[in-house]
Amino acid sequence: MLLALAGLLVVRAPAADGVHPVTGVVRQAIDADGYIRIAHDNIPGVMPAMTMAFRVARPAEAARLVADDRVRFELHTAGDDWFATAFVVIGSSAPAPAATEAAPRRRVREGDAMPEFSLLNQDGAPLSLAALRGHATIVTFIFTRCPVPEYCPALAFRFAELQKAILTDDRLHAQARLLSITLDPTFDRPAVLKSYGEAVGADLAVWQFATGTPAEIAALTKAFAVFTERNGLTLDHTLCTVLIGPDGTVRQIWRGNGWKTPEVIAAVKAVVGS
Repeated sequence: MLLALAGLLVVRAPAADGVHPVTGVVRQAIDADGYIRIAHDNIPGVMPAMTMAFRVARPAEAARLVADDRVRFELHTAGDDWFATAFVVIGSSAPAPAATEAAPRRRVREGDAMPEFSLLNQDGAPLSLAALRGHATIVTFIFTRCPVPEYCPALAFRFAELQKAILTDDRLHAQARLLSITLDPTFDRPAVLKSYGEAVGADLAVWQFATGTPAEIAALTKAFAVFTERNGLTLDHTLCTVLIGPDGTVRQIWRGNGWKTPEVIAAVKAVVGS
């Protein structure tokens, strides 16, 4: 399903399995999830130059790398499994430009109230925090033109798994919901999100999609420390998935894409008392 989704929604063709030499500049050192963010040069047959996070096969290899290191490494592509290895520092670069969005004044943490918002769902209907109350809602941030299999397409696949688990459990079906909020509100208008939802097999009674003004989306991404930076037609971004309780409280936050369906379902059950 994931490969079919990538083929449907991504302009570039999937890269052939293999090993691709890459050069670029480290923008952010390796994080706790084993990802390093690099502004890389064009990778022939794979993707144009952009800034993205690469999964590191052996984190110890990249532990010494810091922002502004110019590096050479190998990108291994095998279906949906992409990873980087064999890092070599070949120089240094000027400091990275500042992100276009200012850092949030106060980052939302577990136990905080979910910030108020005013968005539109895939049908163009208003969607606010009030509409989430009474349900445990799993929220994530995606955009429909995301070209990286391990990012938005992977999250769509995971949300499809969560939807299946919800639909097959009467208690969860009554009390749990899913919400994907776009990071690209200018392009991802309601009709685009509705088509995307159909493509990923969303049951819109359980799994909704939302867009809004750029300012509204920026406020939410800032609140949850989701980094976004435009590179041509695409976006570089980090990943964040959030569990909101029926009372509007942020119960759990998962960074990256390392979370598994069973652990999220277990967290939802703990919140709704199943």
